[in-house]
Order: sequence, then C-alpha cells, then structure tokens
Amino acid sequence: MRALQVRQRWRNATLVTPAGEIDRDLLIDGDRFAAIVMPDTPTGEDWQEVDAAGRIVFPGIIDLLQHGFDVHLYNDADPGGVAHNSRLLLAHGVTGFLPSISCVPPETTRDVLSRLAHETDAATGARALGIHSEGPCFAMPGAHNIENIVQPSIELAERLLDSADGKLKAVTVAPELPGAEAFIGVLKRAGVSIHLGHSKAAPEDVPRYVSWGIDAVTHMYNVMPTLPPGNMGLHVMSLTDALLAERNLALGLICDGIHVDPKLMRILSQLPPDRVFLETDANKYAGGEDTDFEFYPGYWVRSARGKAVVDRDGGLCGSSLTPDEAMGNYVRLAGADLTRAAYATSLVPARVLGMEHDIGSIEPGKLADFAVLDRLSLEVEATYVGGKSLFRRSP
Repeated sequence: MRALQVRQRWRNATLVTPAGEIDRDLLIDGDRFAAIVMPDTPTGEDWQEVDAAGRIVFPGIIDLLQHGFDVHLYNDADPGGVAHNSRLLLAHGVTGFLPSISCVPPETTRDVLSRLAHETDAATGARALGIHSEGPCFAMPGAHNIENIVQPSIELAERLLDSADGKLKAVTVAPELPGAEAFIGVLKRAGVSIHLGHSKAAPEDVPRYVSWGIDAVTHMYNVMPTLPPGNMGLHVMSLTDALLAERNLALGLICDGIHVDPKLMRILSQLPPDRVFLETDANKYAGGEDTDFEFYPGYWVRSARGKAVVDRDGGLCGSSLTPDEAMGNYVRLAGADLTRAAYATSLVPARVLGMEHDIGSIEPGKLADFAVLDRLSLEVEATYVGGKSLFRRSP
C-alpha cells in the first residue's frame, strides 16, 4: 500500500459495518469517514486510491478495562507508560482504551489518578479515552487487595472526579453497598459510565440498581455468586440471570475461554448484538513474555500469553489477552460473525462511554479509526487512527 494523502478512497475491501459486511469503496476525508460508495461511483482526481487487495476493514477496537500491558501497570502511573502502551496496542487493532486502576491504597488514590490523568494526555498511538476505576467499592474483592476496599459516598465520588481532572470515564461498583445510590448519582451527573461488578446484589434488586444509572457489567460471570438449587425443582434465579434480563444493560466479557466457559460465551454471542462488549481485563505483561510478578505487596501472580493471569493458588487475576486475541476468540470459540464481533469490540464500548457519535463503527461522519485484517487469519496488518496510518505489519 502506498503512502496516503489527505483524501483516501479504499477499494477492494470488505467493510465491517453495523449493517453487516459489505463490498464497497470507503471514502476518508481528513480524519473522518466521508462516505461508503459503490465501486463505480466517480470521485475527483484529488482522491488517493488505496487497494485493500481483498482484506477486511474493521472498526478500531476499544478496550474499556485494561489494567496494564507489556511492562506497565497503570496502578503505578509510570511516566510514559500510557504513551508507550498506546503505541504497542496499535499492532493489535486498538484505536481506543481506558487505562484502568484496581483498588489502590486509599491514601494514594488521589495521586495515582492525578498522575494517570496526566499520562493519558501523552498518548500518541491508540486514543487514551480516559480512566476506568475498577473499585474501590466492592462487596467481593476477587483478586483486588481487600485492605483497599472502601464504602461508597458522595465525598468519595467527588474526590475521584477531582483527582482524575475530568478524565474519569468509568467506575465499577457493587450497587448494594450502603451509600451506593448517592455515589452513583454524583458520578452519573459528571458523565461517568457506571459498571456493576464484584457484587453480591440480590437478583430481585437489579432493576432498581439499573434505574440509578448503571450502564454496563464488568466481566460478566466473574466474581458474581451463584445460588444453590432450590428444593422444588425450579431454577433459582441468580445475579447473572437478572443481568441478562435487563435488555438495555451492556455485558462485559473477558473472552479468553478461561474466565468464562465457551458455552456461556456462545449464549452471550446469541443475544442482540448491542448487549455484549469485550474487555480484556489485561494485567501487566499482557502481550509480552510469560512471567511472574507482584500485583500488590505480597500477592504474586503469573502472566501467560493469551491466557488468564493466575495466582499461586490458581485464582484468577485478570488476563494476558490482547484485544485482537479476544476478538478472534469471540469468532472462533463463541461462534460470532464479524458483524457481531465489531459490535462487541467497538460499537458497544463506544456506546457505553456515550461516544458512539464519534467512534466505534465505520459510518460516514465518524472518526476514521480502523484496522486492516487478513481475511483468513484475522491478523492485524495495519491500524489507522483519524485516517492516519500509525501501524503497518512488516512483510
């Protein structure tokens, strides 16, 4: 493919759009998609033609829960860490992500969020869209440090918002905790997406919690209690059943085939396409070599490429997934077609953040964020952000 000018016409590509896969030409004017046209539609001489040679043009992947990548853990807010990862993520088709923190010590939360907010401004590859605070208001700690869990309050919500300097985009919370309704209300009024997670919520209470403004579920099926069977031969409704029943709730899925059984993944893939989004929950060293590391003082875990991160007792602590591996698993293990996969990797995450008017799909008027995939392997061959080529795989 040749170097590109400002106005591009992509030919001989299969475009993955919300309406399905289509063989059309794609026009890009500056940093936005301009139109999708028939191959015989004329354009002026100032359009640079790009031959996609039968490849797939797929919307840029957006990862809403990523605790780390390569050598950087976002809890550490390392100088240059977000920028470094933003460039590495391009090789995996990622055009947007939320650097995410876990339950950090309360006395360091303000400093971590402040420094991480500053780091997001330095991203030069994939867009650092803001920050996701997974916690600190949990009913079930999972792999998070139980010593750092605190109760929700108006004061805590205001402190999180102030510390993140306008960059807080998502917060995961157990809504059954005392004070959660007021906590959620403050965050919602500031435009923060609220995700239910690490929760022991009673199934019958889920509709009420959703009415408070919960948008999504963090890692569906993980750190959620199941109920023992009843004595009357009836299925006892669980928390996950209640979440499935909420038709406007987006369900996050760690798609490694380990966190969630592939048969459950298949159930999720058959829901309406706007119900599911893929989130890696990636930890430090994702995308890199297999290694052991200390997630927090005294808690050692092992990262294994493309798999779950586990502690020394076999407990889960996020994943080592790259977002393109998650997409491939959704197709191969869950049976999703590319259109459903594009919803799950791109459009639903954009909607959860309230940014679907600008990103998340290949549609005229949106930012030209996309990946070029090999038709058979789905390997990422190139990634474009705002119409600019920022990654190209070596031949």
